[in-house]
Amino acid sequence: MTADPPGWHPVPPRRSLLARPAVTGLLGFVAGALLVGVPWLVLGLLGGPSGRPLTAPASLGGLGRAQDAIAKVGKDRGQPLIDRVGKSDRETAARVSAAYGGAGAVVQQYQDDELRRTIQLLAVRAPSPGLIAPYEDAEALGLAAPGTELVTFGDVQCLVQHDPVSAGSAPDPERSSVRTCQRTGTDLTVTLKSLSSEGNRDPREIAAIVEEAWAILTR
Repeated sequence: MTADPPGWHPVPPRRSLLARPAVTGLLGFVAGALLVGVPWLVLGLLGGPSGRPLTAPASLGGLGRAQDAIAKVGKDRGQPLIDRVGKSDRETAARVSAAYGGAGAVVQQYQDDELRRTIQLLAVRAPSPGLIAPYEDAEALGLAAPGTELVTFGDVQCLVQHDPVSAGSAPDPERSSVRTCQRTGTDLTVTLKSLSSEGNRDPREIAAIVEEAWAILTR
């Protein structure tokens, strides 16, 4: 065996990039985000969610809690529906909270006294991505506008659904309806979903109700 030259020291083998703790930790973080979803990634970057509970307002936009509106029409006859609405809201709130890593969340449906107009509030103590309208080539389809349009009013985004209208004509506001409006910040997201077309056609009005809910929930 040949002797090593004087002053020579063996060079330790270079560690694989994947074997380095910082790299493996980052890969694990990204993998977790892909498996659990975007809300987990957003919350991880911002230090985690707040589990503090949220309480839904007693009314929004002149509409009362769905359970109260149904009870006014007939509590005894409407009790099964009241129970279903309450269970649906609680279960949905639990799923929203779970999707955001345990953040405090609340879900509540609101209706008018005639039970013709319905909106649903979803609020969670966490940020969310902005709303997205799917791309549609209205010109190629011979339409005046895409079927779903994203509109913005201040800090509120809304998705509006239009009935198909031929190119050269303007969408009829009476044949359009708001699907969802949302405002989000660093520690709160407020979303309103339309559960009926009745009374939910003006996105500016729904956006104002989102702002009303935001003001109440951030007090």
